[in-house]
Amino acid sequence: MTQQPRTARPEADPSIILPTPEREELRAVVAQFVARHGHHEAIRESVATELGYSDARWRTLNEELQVAALAVPEELGGHGFGFADLGVVLEETGAALLPEPVLASAVVGCQALVLADDADAVADLLAGVMDGTRTVGVALEGEVTLVAGGSGPVVDGIVEGVLWGRSVDHLVVVADAGGERVLVVVDLDRASRSPREVVDLTRRRADLRLQAAPAQVVVGGERFADVLGRLQLITRAALAAEHAGIAGRLLDDTVAYVNQRHQFGRSIGSFQAIKHRLADMLVDRERARSAAMYALAVLDEDRATDVELAVAVASSVCSDAVTRSAYEAIQLHGGIGFTWEHSAHFYLRRALGDEGAFGGARLARRAIADLVGV
Repeated sequence: MTQQPRTARPEADPSIILPTPEREELRAVVAQFVARHGHHEAIRESVATELGYSDARWRTLNEELQVAALAVPEELGGHGFGFADLGVVLEETGAALLPEPVLASAVVGCQALVLADDADAVADLLAGVMDGTRTVGVALEGEVTLVAGGSGPVVDGIVEGVLWGRSVDHLVVVADAGGERVLVVVDLDRASRSPREVVDLTRRRADLRLQAAPAQVVVGGERFADVLGRLQLITRAALAAEHAGIAGRLLDDTVAYVNQRHQFGRSIGSFQAIKHRLADMLVDRERARSAAMYALAVLDEDRATDVELAVAVASSVCSDAVTRSAYEAIQLHGGIGFTWEHSAHFYLRRALGDEGAFGGARLARRAIADLVGV
């Protein structure tokens, strides 16, 4: 039977992406935090440490801003905000290139625990993740083997390229349990960690060797496929929000530079050719912000039927936007943009690193084609 093409028209109300006073207040609070603690020199210092990020900044993010608890339902101890609200936080933390495990632990790892079959069984771990005292990595593409141990289930296997794998306390990963695929959370106290060389200095990665590592089944049975798909959508939508924030920061920084850099007696920002390129960056930023916020808002809609399409579009648009903006920022900053001392290359490294870790715009456009029947 020939597959009928799906409509590419979103079915959710576009007004769900409109700014609200609460979201703008949240954005202002996070922006103030980033201005105080996330300036470029502070980021450089923290990525050079053994941990790869600032433990003090991570504690503040969770104790004062409570980012991990933001989108956790109130009945589980969180604040009950939606993903669209969380997107505001991700834009700001992404724009600052914060090296803390916001994406892995505070967003995806936290949501994996929220979606657990037995909320009581993971309540203590979830509480620790929300207050920042424990961190969770996520490897949805990897797979280990779950077997019975002397004092409970254990896993064996190798998980490659885990983001923040050098430092996280636990890992959410897919496991083979005698032919049935389940989602487990693994205690990494006994894990052997092998750091990887990375393009993005703000996101450490490591290969993890697990041998009889204590594990707990989080999701299994009929819910496994749906929960795994949900977590993959959350990951891509959250990443899109980060990319939208980076595109915005690159535009702001580049506009500031071309207005202060003078040639032939006037700022280079007044030259028409420069204006055209800045206009393209502005279009990229606005498209990325709209696509990312819409995808996150659709994730909040219980009856939305085009979640996959909205997230795929956001992934494509935002991945393109962040890569183009990073290259343009380097070019428009001139010679200084190519130096190690300037921050521009950090943003390009983030764009290229994310493309390698999560797949870029091409992969997203392939998903869009499949969804609309092209």
